[in-house]
Amino acid sequence: MKYLVFNSKKEASKEAYKILKSLINENSTLGLATGGTPIDLYAEMIADHKAGNFSYKNVKSYNLDEYVGISYDHPESYHKFMETNLFDHIDIEKANTHVPDAGNSDLNAALKTYQEQLNSAEIDVQILGVGSNGHIGFNEPGTPFEKGVHVVDLKQETIEANSRFFNNDINLVPKQAVTMGIKDIMRAKHIILLAFGEAKQHAIKSLVEGDEITENIPCTILKNHPSVYVLVDKEADFK
Repeated sequence: MKYLVFNSKKEASKEAYKILKSLINENSTLGLATGGTPIDLYAEMIADHKAGNFSYKNVKSYNLDEYVGISYDHPESYHKFMETNLFDHIDIEKANTHVPDAGNSDLNAALKTYQEQLNSAEIDVQILGVGSNGHIGFNEPGTPFEKGVHVVDLKQETIEANSRFFNNDINLVPKQAVTMGIKDIMRAKHIILLAFGEAKQHAIKSLVEGDEITENIPCTILKNHPSVYVLVDKEADFK
């Protein structure tokens, strides 16, 4: 595990893109995250693509998660997030992008389909954020490490943290999500985890400094991964 501390989110994101670019080529498969954490990284990807330095024409992507019960075109759906913050600005083929179909009326079938897609893929680099409670993807504390794609009931602290994207109204935040399982995340060849802000200190300390690997702090499983880059700003640094 490589642990890197930066003065700002923007500096960390610039370095994250350098690392990402060193690990992939124009035929790679990416695991992608949503939320506020990766936005500056995606901006770096877009800028380098627009400068003519990298093509995503043959790149495939798989997203970590999606809210249950909101439509694809809802402004806070993760389908829409990915289009707005990355896909619409690079030359990736939409057919090569994959986000869980959490709006499907047959949710069990949708879970099975996404699991089959992930099982047949080989993700070269997985981008991760981390929740203040240590969740990765939407794998909340207590999620078994061996679980695959599943529906999760979001913890109250996760709902509250995400309410900033829903006009600060927790009643508008979906209460469930579909997420890759931890075992799916761990199959990636490389993982780049980004964490910004003081609220992430405990999770980062548990991952980087603690010895315990526990389902109560899901991110600690990453200690067992052979290639993890952890990039934080000074506020998230526990030292």
